Amino acid sequence: MKFVLMKGQSQYGSLRLHVDQLAAALRELAHEVQVVDLAAPEGQGELQATFGAPPDCYFGIGGLGAELSSGGASVYDQLGVVYATLHVDHPVHQAPRVTAPIRRHVAFFLDRSHVQFVSAWPTAKIAQVGFLPPGANELPEPVDASDEAFGARDIPLLFTGTYRGAPQPAWAAWEASPARDLVAEVADRMAADARLPILDALKAAMAARGAQLTADLFDQLVPLLQTPQAFAEAYHRDRLLHALGAAGAPLHVYGNGWEPLAQRYPSFVYGGVGSFEETLHLLRRARLVLNTNNGFVAGGHERVFTAMCAGAAVVSDASRYYADAFKEGREIITFAWNRLDEAPGQILELMSDTPRLAGIARGGWKRAMAEHRSVRSRRPHRQGGEAGPLSSASYSAGVPQKTTSSRPISR
Repeated sequence: MKFVLMKGQSQYGSLRLHVDQLAAALRELAHEVQVVDLAAPEGQGELQATFGAPPDCYFGIGGLGAELSSGGASVYDQLGVVYATLHVDHPVHQAPRVTAPIRRHVAFFLDRSHVQFVSAWPTAKIAQVGFLPPGANELPEPVDASDEAFGARDIPLLFTGTYRGAPQPAWAAWEASPARDLVAEVADRMAADARLPILDALKAAMAARGAQLTADLFDQLVPLLQTPQAFAEAYHRDRLLHALGAAGAPLHVYGNGWEPLAQRYPSFVYGGVGSFEETLHLLRRARLVLNTNNGFVAGGHERVFTAMCAGAAVVSDASRYYADAFKEGREIITFAWNRLDEAPGQILELMSDTPRLAGIARGGWKRAMAEHRSVRSRRPHRQGGEAGPLSSASYSAGVPQKTTSSRPISR
């Protein structure tokens, strides 16, 4: 098959690297691939040039390019080709791209609850949707997964990403209305239970009012749901970081927005904004990497698999997907949001036991190298002189699970 992969702006450069690694994986599978950089001055011209001899499929992460149209019709429909995407955020944050009218629209999501959400959304008339967990990003140099190499790592606890501050209840500024009260309750339910998907929280809030969530009503409410979804994501990350700071956890942080927390908590070490390329090197120095899923209640964050393939141990909030994919305590450590007060002690105790931490790191490394990589490779990775397992291409492993159109809302 012939693919055109589009890449654009990306905070820290992560999505741009994802596209490059997907291109490598597809080429390894003998497909013809062209990468078009829409952030470059010549990008638009290069994309338009492909219309003369179109590929079988155009692809953009996060719905990039989905809204391309000419004369009121989708460019992809006029060309008679597939448009495919992998959404890396909750679909409520990308409503125009998720609902772009494309006949041969294929959309993958990092979380099964996101698939459920778009399957219930009448306006999201996507031809095929599927769950596709992310593959790890890696540096080309082999990882030494021996105990000796692990003991030489000099970052005890690492977190990379953005700190957006304390969550803001934006609906508080809205005029009093039943819709405002409903949104507030949805946010409260998601704050109380971090593993509650927004669709389930909405259904519960409606049921508490003696009402049923119909497809038409859901369609009307979707524009209001970005607010409680963003609130819940920020709420849980903020709670965890303050709990770790209060416990004196030696957390090394990189990304935007960290200055207030770094000033408040002496144990936090702020290394600057950094880039995704720098993060890949930092992961090689980290013993333990902290992850928060940010709305992936039944899926996974790329950070987990990338950290594991870099030889670091991972501690994360629980996800139904991690429970299926990894052995708890042997390949990953997870904590429960409803027992957050226990998480700092759990993390500090883990950090104090280097042999155990090294064992978890090696277990996660083996699993991720075998099942959660973006690119196929037979390159040996050193584990005390032993070759690591052969890898698989995570991007080629996912298959659409459901064909969707307008439908009633169900679990």
